[in-house]
Amino acid sequence: MSHVGETLERLAARDPSRAALSDGRLTLTRSDLLELVRSSETFLQRKAAADRVLVPTGDVIEALCRILAVARSSRAAVVVDPSHLERHGDRLCAALAPLSAAWDETYPEMPRDIEASLARRPGPETPFYIGLTSGSTGQPKAFQRSHRSWTESFRLADEAFGLGPNEHVLVPGGLGHSLHLFGAIHGLHRGWRVDVVRSFQPLSVLRRMQEARSTVLVTTPTQLRLLAIAGDREELRFGALRRILISGAKWHARDRELVARVFPQAECHEFYGTSETSFISHRGAADSCSDGVGRPFPGVELEVRGSDGNALPAGEEGEIWVRSPLLFDRYVMGDEPMTRTKAGWLTVGDRGHLDAEGRIFLAGRGGRMIVTSGLNVFAEEIETVLLEYPGIAQAAVFGVPDTLRGARIVAAVQLAGPALAPADLRRHCLARLERAKVPRSFHVAEHWPLTPGGKPDLQTIGAWVLEQEEADAGVSDRSKA
Repeated sequence: MSHVGETLERLAARDPSRAALSDGRLTLTRSDLLELVRSSETFLQRKAAADRVLVPTGDVIEALCRILAVARSSRAAVVVDPSHLERHGDRLCAALAPLSAAWDETYPEMPRDIEASLARRPGPETPFYIGLTSGSTGQPKAFQRSHRSWTESFRLADEAFGLGPNEHVLVPGGLGHSLHLFGAIHGLHRGWRVDVVRSFQPLSVLRRMQEARSTVLVTTPTQLRLLAIAGDREELRFGALRRILISGAKWHARDRELVARVFPQAECHEFYGTSETSFISHRGAADSCSDGVGRPFPGVELEVRGSDGNALPAGEEGEIWVRSPLLFDRYVMGDEPMTRTKAGWLTVGDRGHLDAEGRIFLAGRGGRMIVTSGLNVFAEEIETVLLEYPGIAQAAVFGVPDTLRGARIVAAVQLAGPALAPADLRRHCLARLERAKVPRSFHVAEHWPLTPGGKPDLQTIGAWVLEQEEADAGVSDRSKA
């Protein structure tokens, strides 16, 4: 079985001058890519025999070459966004002890002993990638993946999404997010042209798509919405784009008409998975299941289990368990209490149900459940209702400490139009949700921060909401006095 990056020599020999990787300023051919990867491999062989190597993602092209080199040298790349490295670098280095040497050393000539060592390639179960995730606790955790878990995912993605031999893939987010890293490495492993961005600026990304004649876009729902809004505003249309691969959060139906207008030839493929599981299920353009997250990928087994650990019948909500050859190895730093394994099965605490045809419907991510007045509430359910209200561009729901209820449900929203009355928004929610699930307050945010991976930065937004709640409580106390 192949390992990640095993195809580079063959691809370069077949068509050395074909474009392989571009960031808009620098474009590497297949031959260039192989040369840079092998140069980094030589550097690694010259250094100590460390099993883990730190790879910051600030320079995207440089990072991808180094990740491939680390993987091909039977080591694991600890892939870290610069912002995470600044906040958590000391803890990361103390826990994982990765090699973080001066990558700028070069070795123009490859000694024979190093050339021989480069021929010894990793096996399917060799770890090659360590990424960071915050999970339900907000503290960073490092997860480890093997070569097999990704090479098998490459194969399944090609089949499920109808990907061909000559795609042009655009990845609009930072490599610290496993979705974007997967999209880029998949494309390079297959020999497709891969276009990456230095920062997510919607109009700039769209211009890159035009220049590259991108056929595949790998994106989060938030990024896709912002791209479609910018494209529609500029009256841009992208006939070359054939596939939009969407993951990272639930894609809401409200955006489909807009996306279809800007990308008229593109089929949208939504897939559900996690950093720990890789692919779980997918929903293609022809799937009539509008509310679910599709059917399991081939080779992926799903069960929905009750509190007693037994599988539940179709229609009953419980915890989602997965068994497949794509699962991660383990956490190598930190822990996630909601992630559990049993007899080859794994859960990350997500909840949902299966219908009679085996399609999965996601109730919410385990880490975003709010317990209020003894009721378990998923933030995603309330966010979906808020996004149905005209004039709401973005929504995020949180539970803040409350002495009476345990947690009080509050919401942050970003407007797409004129100001709205909170009373109208509350009535909208009351018509669609149980009273206990309706937010007690709504905070309008002018700025909606995103993570480097292109998802709403819930930690930052949540901290801002808590500040607003505390400020409002202070005003209320002073008025009573």
